[in-house]
Amino acid sequence: MKIKILTCVLFCSFTGCVNKAQKSNIECVSDSVTNTELKEDVSTFAKNTSDKGTVDQTVGWQIIESLSKVYGDMPNIIGNFIGSSRCPSFLEGMFFDGSTLVFQVKGDTVQARQILEVAAKSKAFRLEQITENNYSQKQLKSILDELNHRYEVLTDENLKENMVGWGMRLQYVNVRFILNTPEARQAFRKKLMDSPAIRFEGPEQPIINERIGITDTLGVSLHPEYSVYSTNSSTASFILLNQGDEEIMCGEHYFITYEDKNGTWRELPINDAAVDIGYTVFPGEHRLFTANLYPNIHPNKSGRYRFFYEVMFYAGTISRRDVLMMTEFRLTDNQQEAKKAVRYTIPTVLKLDNQ
Repeated sequence: MKIKILTCVLFCSFTGCVNKAQKSNIECVSDSVTNTELKEDVSTFAKNTSDKGTVDQTVGWQIIESLSKVYGDMPNIIGNFIGSSRCPSFLEGMFFDGSTLVFQVKGDTVQARQILEVAAKSKAFRLEQITENNYSQKQLKSILDELNHRYEVLTDENLKENMVGWGMRLQYVNVRFILNTPEARQAFRKKLMDSPAIRFEGPEQPIINERIGITDTLGVSLHPEYSVYSTNSSTASFILLNQGDEEIMCGEHYFITYEDKNGTWRELPINDAAVDIGYTVFPGEHRLFTANLYPNIHPNKSGRYRFFYEVMFYAGTISRRDVLMMTEFRLTDNQQEAKKAVRYTIPTVLKLDNQ
């Protein structure tokens, strides 16, 4: 039986993300394999990258194999040697720049190259010297580990909720906010970590989004569960009705827009990452869905809002049709009005899909 042993060769995965992981924008090699499988896996990797019109990194993988045997604490595992007891202390990271394997080293690069050429039995690599403003993967991993630890004991729930993901890129630690405001960045630096190695991502203000969707099609309709919600509400619920003749598929992804004071529709800042899972709603059934409004991150105002939810008809067939459903709902800062909200009445012929 073939077994792949996975290690993060370049420490580039988002190991710190507690909400939803982000994808790195650099080409990292994180699949390490046993020695007996290396040749097959390298050739497969080279073929796959060639098919995608990218580069062939076979030579770099062969160098990684050689150094794994020389420096790895477990020589039968390919790629897991940075930071091992046998690895030279000057070697603090590696990555691919196209087809070229690059090693991150500190100190004398001439001596480092001589040592690595002998160990790898190859000169087909490049060195990148670690400087004050050029962090190695080892340094970034240390920063990320400390950030993870501090996050676990953080008591500011608003800051924690705003952080949707963080992890390592090639030369910095990336933190993504739902809403990347100056106040959010200041709170992060004050309560978690202030480091020049950290960069922030996320919209600084709600973006314009004037898309519209379909409220009712082929007997399928979308409705807010209540006629109005409070601006303080952390969630709002919606009902997907299937009064048609065909089963439909839906998932966990959604987005919300709102009308600002100038009449422009903007996207409500939310954590838009979700588990890719499908739910079947059969004819005569319905599904209740809860959406997060994040009032502690974005102070929601009274007014009109739109909830968008994608539904799939004829799933798994050549006639598949994806439809963006939409329904409007309201938020109010009048608490008496919110308490008098009317609940949507589901037709009696329908039943909850999980009952």
